[in-house]
Amino acid sequence: MTMLIILVMWSPWYHRRCVLATEAALALQTGLDVRIGSLERVNPTTWQLGDVQLRDNETKQSIGRVRIVSWVQEDNRTIVRLSQPEIRAEYLGDVWDLVHDRFLCRPEHTLNPIRLAADDLTIQSAHSQITIRDLDGTILPDEKQVTAMLSCMLAGERPDIEPMEIEITRRRDEGLPRTTVSLRTGELNAPLAWLAGYHTAFEKLGGDATFHGAAKLAQVPSRDRGGNAGLDWMLDLSSARIENIDLARMTEFLPHRLAGKASLQLNRCQIVPGGVVDVDGVIQVAGGWISASLLPRLAEDLGCELTATVPEDFQFDLIAIDFDLYDGKLAMEGLCNGQRGFEKMPPGTMLCAGGQPVVVTGPQQIAATQLMRLFAAPHSVSVPVSGQTLEMLWLLQPPRGPLTLNDSVGGIPSLPRFDEAGHSVNENPPRISGRISGFQSAPAPNGTPPQRAYW
Repeated sequence: MTMLIILVMWSPWYHRRCVLATEAALALQTGLDVRIGSLERVNPTTWQLGDVQLRDNETKQSIGRVRIVSWVQEDNRTIVRLSQPEIRAEYLGDVWDLVHDRFLCRPEHTLNPIRLAADDLTIQSAHSQITIRDLDGTILPDEKQVTAMLSCMLAGERPDIEPMEIEITRRRDEGLPRTTVSLRTGELNAPLAWLAGYHTAFEKLGGDATFHGAAKLAQVPSRDRGGNAGLDWMLDLSSARIENIDLARMTEFLPHRLAGKASLQLNRCQIVPGGVVDVDGVIQVAGGWISASLLPRLAEDLGCELTATVPEDFQFDLIAIDFDLYDGKLAMEGLCNGQRGFEKMPPGTMLCAGGQPVVVTGPQQIAATQLMRLFAAPHSVSVPVSGQTLEMLWLLQPPRGPLTLNDSVGGIPSLPRFDEAGHSVNENPPRISGRISGFQSAPAPNGTPPQRAYW
């Protein structure tokens, strides 16, 4: 009988049943479609999974894969080692949901300490990738919270420099459990290009942009319009620095162009989407090109003073601006005279070229929305935005192109209008298309089929 049991357990049929059962258990816990190439019990406390593939449960698109997963279950702790894991950048949100929602937010999964290690973690996007080595982490639970601490290095960096550190804390000792995520880059300048697959905003920074300093993402108490208590995410980038921002890439589709590499030093930065925006920092661009058409907009929209008239696009020496954005107001001051080699520039110079000041601004404060007007297309329209109208923007969107209404629309088209003598005026009022997708211009001449214009 014992021999029969051994033969069954060594059979391909039994092995396949174990693989299917493990896949089903992991799929239930992760919410993903899990495929396992091989499964082996190395010893009574160690399991080894080979060629583990993670896919979206609905679309079956690949999220990532791990060449080998080693799982060691000891008395009061668990050890997990990942060999050559790969993650698609566009699915980083799904990976976060897996780690946060399905693991850290469920106390039954963090009853005992967990040790995590990974070598050569690769995060891939369409145009770039990043490889992280020496990933080492621990998950420590206690009565009031669970804390995950990770440290890692970027491939190609010196082994003796300070590593990058990530800490995730889930507190459960308050009425609303909340999460805090902290990141410190140490001595590393973390590249940002690989995040382009996660969000297009990172793509606009260019392929050489880097991040250095600290970042914090925390859930903070909030209340909705009905007065119900909830949580919002607050982003804190105070003391962080972003370098090598490609201005040509950022202004590629804007009416006014800038070219050059910018650096952004954030002295204070706290942002709650739809709530608090408190940002103070310095922008510097050491040399580049600027569209001449941008200069009059700086004067009209931002209240700057132009000391010269430039008819053509030109090369500049330096842009240096100290700014403070808070409570819907933007304060700016030029800082060129505070930079080495430009001490003779007048106070408040924010742009200089050929050794001369071109744009000057002193300490002043304007509405933050004026910055949007600076780069708005010529066909843009003014939108009355306030707390009462903000929620209407999803439906009443601004036009994407110029509107060509040759006749004024001064009344409801379906109703006739009369002058003071009682005579009908405007017998053929302009027609407006009933489709939300576009407007119709004035009626076409007789015999000409009507044309519908879209933006």
